[in-house]
Amino acid sequence: MTLSFVYPIYNEIENLPRLLPETERIASGLAADFELVLVDDGSRDGSGAFIDKLAAEDSRVRSFHHTRNRGLGAAISTGLAHASKELVLYMDSDFPVGADEAREAIRQFTPDCDMLIGFRLGRAEGPRREIMSWTYNRMIRWSFGLRVTDVNFAFKLLRRSLLQKMRPRSEGSFIDAELLIEATRLGARVKEIGIQYHPRVAGVSTAASNKVVVGILNEMWRYWRTRRDNAVGPAGVIINADDFGLCEAVNLGVATAFDRGVVTSASLLPTGEAFAQAAELARSRPELDLGVHLCLTQTAPVSAPETIPSLVDHRGMLPPTWSAFVSRYLRGRIRRRDVETEMRAQIERVRQANLSVSHVDGHQHLHMLPGILPVVADLAHEYEIGALRYPRQKRDQAAIGGLARLRRRAAVKALLTACSFGARGLSSKRLLIADDFRGLTEAGHWDSDTLARTVADIDGGLTEICCHPGTDNAIGERFPWGYQWEQELTALTSAEVAAAVAESRVTLTTYRDSLARSTGA
Repeated sequence: MTLSFVYPIYNEIENLPRLLPETERIASGLAADFELVLVDDGSRDGSGAFIDKLAAEDSRVRSFHHTRNRGLGAAISTGLAHASKELVLYMDSDFPVGADEAREAIRQFTPDCDMLIGFRLGRAEGPRREIMSWTYNRMIRWSFGLRVTDVNFAFKLLRRSLLQKMRPRSEGSFIDAELLIEATRLGARVKEIGIQYHPRVAGVSTAASNKVVVGILNEMWRYWRTRRDNAVGPAGVIINADDFGLCEAVNLGVATAFDRGVVTSASLLPTGEAFAQAAELARSRPELDLGVHLCLTQTAPVSAPETIPSLVDHRGMLPPTWSAFVSRYLRGRIRRRDVETEMRAQIERVRQANLSVSHVDGHQHLHMLPGILPVVADLAHEYEIGALRYPRQKRDQAAIGGLARLRRRAAVKALLTACSFGARGLSSKRLLIADDFRGLTEAGHWDSDTLARTVADIDGGLTEICCHPGTDNAIGERFPWGYQWEQELTALTSAEVAAAVAESRVTLTTYRDSLARSTGA
């Protein structure tokens, strides 16, 4: 056999010197070819430097790093994703399984087996760990119907061909249960054997900490909910840059984030002063998917002002803020006919630029307002635009900003959540709507860490992540929205976010590709 040994590492410097010798003992005479895949999960004790030195000295060793401590599940997932041999064994780096026991266990992996797992023979963890383990195993049995003796024992050997069908999302200790549940769901043949357990002789375990326990319960709930919603499986992520055409700095930011980063799609702002430049940049990038960013505020309209009197002021400009528009709208001072006239003119402007679009959305999400949403849906249907943004964010994330900004975002989120229920009735228009949306609470403030965590947090199905890259924060002098355009561009082109995409096994996609798949084109 050929064998990949995957070891997650977090502050294990005292255990690392025996890592290679013990692995060699296990593999000797058993594996024709083997490798060590070592993943440092943001250690602070020198573990990262040690495994790099090991990799430099021995070609069988490969080292990988997380820039921050993401959790056991994240480290295991990274290791499994980089394993290259026929069989893959995940163990802890403190060797809870001795070399002789591990060799004997591996020998029991037969051709009629897809996954071999161990359960502890003997315990030396104390009554608290005993009670926690007993309770957790029964919770897993009750919640998922998984009947194994010991879910969390760190000895799991499986075929790489099985791994490639999975996309584990757990960043914490729920990873052990998730791997087993997914293997069972895929019809894998799982074999369980008893293995003598050896308590650690160096380093400190955090497995029984309150933080880890809370994390397991949280991930367990999320996984159960995901299965309930039938979203388990490959995840597609659309990373869409808004305001393409607003100004030159935004246009260059969008182009750079597409050329060198993870942006897959952009929404053209027909009322933007740099629309012509954006159109030219888009035509030179045919792989960049496009949408129409319908705008009812802050800019000059495309239509002649006299044709849309309820939308413009004495200067012929659209309302200066979203709140000003909503105030006029709620007082009945906005005519639906004027809204339709302006939106039609904006779509026509994109068409006249010889550009093809797959989706439609709204500047500041005003397309979701009751009374306006049906207009948008009718226009999308008329112009054969297949997808609509549905800005209902399933889970809150840590938004960046002061208390006042967070309160405003909470109010907007509540309003949009209420409005978004109206989109459920658009099935007659056959519009594609993503399963989840991210970027409402983070608009204009994505950083590399938050975006990487968001990518790793995707449950499944189709998710749109909205962003606002730009090359110059001076944009804020003219558009005082508090956005950090340069920070977002840095995040979208960062190695950290690119690694999160690879490690999370999500697929970067577009509305255009999703529509093609849904129609069988």
